[in-house]
Amino acid sequence: MCNHHHKPKNVKNRYGSSLEHGEAHEHDHNTWTRKSFLASLGIGAIGSGLMLNGVSVNAMARSKFLNRLINVPGDRVLVLIQLGGGNDGLNTIIPVENDIYYQKRPTIAISKNESVLLSDDIGMHPAMSALEPFWGDGKMAVINNVGYDDTNRSHARATDIWTTASGSDQMIGTGWAGRYLVEDNPDFIANPPEFPLGVRIGGSATLFQSEFGNLGVTFGGANQFSQFLDQGGFYDEDNVPQNDFGRSLSFARKVANSSFRYLESIQDAADQATNLAEYPNSGLSRSLAIVARLIRGGLKTKIFLVSRGGFDTHNNQGGVEGGHANLLADIADSVNAFYTDLEADFNHNRALTMTFSEFGRTLDENASNGTDHGSSAPVLAFGPVNSGLYGEHANLIDLDNSGDPVYGTDYRDIYNSIMTDWFGLESLGTETVLSGSYSNIPFVDKLAVSNESPSINIPKSFRLEQNYPNPFNPTTAISFKLPQSGEVKLEVFDIRGQLVATLLNSNMEAGEHKAEFNAQGLASGVYLYKLSSPSGSLSRKMTLIK
Repeated sequence: MCNHHHKPKNVKNRYGSSLEHGEAHEHDHNTWTRKSFLASLGIGAIGSGLMLNGVSVNAMARSKFLNRLINVPGDRVLVLIQLGGGNDGLNTIIPVENDIYYQKRPTIAISKNESVLLSDDIGMHPAMSALEPFWGDGKMAVINNVGYDDTNRSHARATDIWTTASGSDQMIGTGWAGRYLVEDNPDFIANPPEFPLGVRIGGSATLFQSEFGNLGVTFGGANQFSQFLDQGGFYDEDNVPQNDFGRSLSFARKVANSSFRYLESIQDAADQATNLAEYPNSGLSRSLAIVARLIRGGLKTKIFLVSRGGFDTHNNQGGVEGGHANLLADIADSVNAFYTDLEADFNHNRALTMTFSEFGRTLDENASNGTDHGSSAPVLAFGPVNSGLYGEHANLIDLDNSGDPVYGTDYRDIYNSIMTDWFGLESLGTETVLSGSYSNIPFVDKLAVSNESPSINIPKSFRLEQNYPNPFNPTTAISFKLPQSGEVKLEVFDIRGQLVATLLNSNMEAGEHKAEFNAQGLASGVYLYKLSSPSGSLSRKMTLIK
């Protein structure tokens, strides 16, 4: 088992990540390409798009991940909000009782009295006050201090790490969507669905790369779209050379042609629905308004991506007021309007929304009353969630060589939690999708959508989850799924194989279960927990650190 929560190696501040680096910093911005987080889940933009309310809408290419989603029961959707530029997490979710925070940020820090308090020692930026009812009503979760080993501080590289679900020492030249489409899923081309499973709204076109090159095609306008509908495609799939190159060319043309079919379903859904709430006048709000409209119009898309840029706050970031406050207010007000819209016809429990950014900002404010490229940052989730604070906030003492916080939660734990708890993909094999074993964070309300028969809620497979938190001290939760009733035993062993605890030994019903393990009195180290049932036996490792 991979241990994703150990302290990362110290890293040097990458030259070009700070405003003071002059031309090197400008070069960093010039080479920054905004690749979509959806690639990390096996989704890439194929470039075919249309305009809705003056906003560019792009369908995503099919992939192994999305092909699995098509068979998921229910009508759940995931809405991702990308905060482009590197959001300052310390001024978003604030350690209001931490003296170091105030010492390091003499002009931009937010006081406890000015914050929206989420707990006695954690506050939220006051510009996000529109989210205070979400917190009070149990519709908001905060995952603190999210990151990965050896944080990269280049916009381009850090975005690539997040969008490929890779480590900082891995260089992956192709997108997950391209690899899965070409190598594992060519069959969908012959019988493509009538709707896209992923839609990207706003921002520049994200091209879908594969070993055959760029498979994306972009509409030049409405006339080009009409031409496609009249003749069934722009590209001749058969008139190609009879060799390997010709077969590859035919494959690429089929991908391009099939992608255009998705656009008609997007337009049909948009034509069948309207928004039922007022939205602020911002690009993000317009994008979320389109998402609400498409959900209401019956589009069966599973994942939507929208974005808000401007978070690279090197200059005059501000504190309670200023540029960063305006950005956060836009996020909060737009999310508020989006859920008000969905609640008007009871669609709000269908949509789980999550924010992410390529990195956080530095602990120290700079000489320009801003912050530079940093390390970890919080992830916010809205809608059908188990409300609360997850993970420990950065302690501001455990720092890397750059003087910035060391992450506490691996960002791939969040991906794992969404795939297993929101989409319920027991057969997906997240260890393969994410190239490793990751923890589950219980921030998703798995029972939010209950319009299915009770039998569907019975797990299809026997599963033992990674304990959370891991590492832990002294308690941790162990979750598991039983496809059938019977005698169940859950035991804990030390590294030598000696039994140290029996957590369960009883007859249990089929379904999802959770047990708590308290390691008070045990020594630090690696332990094994084993689950035995009529369906078989499974075991995993966990780490106790005191």
